[in-house]
Amino acid sequence: MALRHVTGRFASSAAPRERVRRQEAPSAAAVYPTAGAPRRDARTPQTRRSAVAPAHLQLHKRLLLSAALVVPLSAAVVGFSSLGLRLGAPPSVLREAPQRGRILAADGTVLAEGDAEARRYPEGRLAAQLIGFSGARQPGGNFGLEGLEFTLDARLQAGEDVRLTIDPELQAIAQGELARAAREHGAENGAMVLLEAGSGRVLAAASYPQFDPNTHRNLRDRTGVANRAFLQQVEPGSVMKPFLIAALMQAGRLEADEVLEVESTIRVGNQTFRDVAPHDLELSIAEMLRYSSNVGMIKLGERFSSAELAAWYRHFGFGKDVGLKHLFTQTGQINDPATWVPQDHASATIGQSVSATALQLAAAYSVFANDGVFVPPQIVESEVLYEDGVRVGAERLLSPEVAEAVTEMLVYTVENGSLTVAKIPGVTVAGKSGSADLFDTDKGVYINAGTLSFAGFFPADDPKVTAVVYLQRVDPNRGSLSALVAAPVFRRVGSEVVAHWGVPETAAPSTLATAEGALTATTTGLQRTR
Repeated sequence: MALRHVTGRFASSAAPRERVRRQEAPSAAAVYPTAGAPRRDARTPQTRRSAVAPAHLQLHKRLLLSAALVVPLSAAVVGFSSLGLRLGAPPSVLREAPQRGRILAADGTVLAEGDAEARRYPEGRLAAQLIGFSGARQPGGNFGLEGLEFTLDARLQAGEDVRLTIDPELQAIAQGELARAAREHGAENGAMVLLEAGSGRVLAAASYPQFDPNTHRNLRDRTGVANRAFLQQVEPGSVMKPFLIAALMQAGRLEADEVLEVESTIRVGNQTFRDVAPHDLELSIAEMLRYSSNVGMIKLGERFSSAELAAWYRHFGFGKDVGLKHLFTQTGQINDPATWVPQDHASATIGQSVSATALQLAAAYSVFANDGVFVPPQIVESEVLYEDGVRVGAERLLSPEVAEAVTEMLVYTVENGSLTVAKIPGVTVAGKSGSADLFDTDKGVYINAGTLSFAGFFPADDPKVTAVVYLQRVDPNRGSLSALVAAPVFRRVGSEVVAHWGVPETAAPSTLATAEGALTATTTGLQRTR
C-alpha cells in the first residue's frame, strides 16, 4: 500500500506492510538498546523520550474486537488473588528457583526483577496494577500475590523472563494524564486503556489511584492496587450509542441517511428521559450522535425487542469474556432481558443498566477501527499469535460498510459541537463521549456523581490506536461534562502518541478478505520521529 506524501513531523514509509501478519520477535539487544537510557517516572512522562522505536510495535490497522457492557449496578473492583479461587491459583512449583524470571516492557525495560521475597520494581508505579507484587511462599506454592506476579508465578519461578506488550512511554503518559485529570476534577477513581487496533496489543492500561509495589508491605490503603482498567465495571453511558446504531444497520433495520423527528423528552414506563443539548426537531442519525440524543436513541431502540438488544450487545463482547490471557478481567453485565421493564429497555439503549470495563470498550471500539473485525486484546507478547497472516482469535462482527458508516458518524461527532476538544492536531479522530449516572449500592438509587468517559480511535481513515478513558465520582463543582473532563485526557495522550511515533496523514484504502470471518489488510505502522 503506497502512502501519500506526509508533511511535518510525521515520518512515512513507501514500503507496503501486511496489516495482519506473523511478527518475528527481534532480539532485545538488537532492537531495544537500554544502556544509558533515562529511567522513566510515571509522574512526569513529558520529560522522557526514547531514542529507538520497538520494531514490533508497528501499529497495524484493521482487526476488531467485541466489547461487553453490563448491568446498572456499580462495578466492584476485585483483587487478583481473591479471584484466584474462581479461576484457580497457578500451579505450585516445589523447587526453589535460583532466580525468579523478570517481567519486561515491550522495549525491554525491566519492570520486575530479583528473588521472589526480595523483588525489585525499578520503575516504581509504572504499570504497577498490571505487574502486581510477590512475597513469601504461599500454601499453594506460589510467591506471586497480585497481578502478573500471581498469574504467571509458575513461569517466573522457572526463571523465565516474560515480555509484555506494554509500551513504557505510553504507559507513563497515560498514567500521568489520568492522575492529572483526577486531581484537577476531584475524581475518586478512573482508568484508561490504549490498544494497538489491528493486533490487539495492550499498549497502556492505567488505573487511578496508583501505588508503588516496592512498598506493598507497608500499604494501609489498598485502593491503589486495583487494576480498574480490567476489573472495574461501569455503566458507560453514551459511548454505547454507536453500538445500537451499528446493530440496527447490520440487522437491516436502519439506513444511515434516515431522518427522524426527535422531541426533547420522552416518557417510557414510569420514567421521563430528556435530551441535554438543544436541537432541531428533525435529526439525522449522525446528528443524534453529535447531540447525544437520548430521545433519538430510545426511539431507535424500539426497533429491537429487549432480547434482540441484549443479544446484539453480547455480539459486540459485552457481558462476555474479552479473551485476554494471564490477567483477571471482568465480563461486564447485562441483565436477563426477560426481566426488563420498558424503562430498562430504554435505559439500555443509552448505555445505562448495562456495564463494561475500559478494556471491553476499547476492544469494542476497535471493531469500528478494524472494518468490523474483533481482535482479542493481549498483554503478554507471546500470546499475540498469527496463523497464515491472520491474527488468531479475529472474528468479523460487522460488514466493512457498516463499520465505515459508523466511523464516519463518529468523525462527524468529533468535528462538530463540543467534542472538538478531543481533536488531535494532525490526525482525524473518531469518537464519542459519555456521561452516566452511578448506582449507589448503599442507597439503592442512582446518583448524579457518575462516570464521565470518552472512547475513540485515530487516525480515523487508517486507525492505529484505540483509546478509552473514564473518571468516576468527579467533584460536580470541578467538572460535570465528559467533553470537559474525559475528552481532554484523550486528546493529550493521543497527541503524545502522534508526537512520539508519527502517524501518516492519509493512506490508500485497505483490502479486505473475509475468509472464516477474519480480516486481512495492509497498513503502515507508527514510526517514532527523531
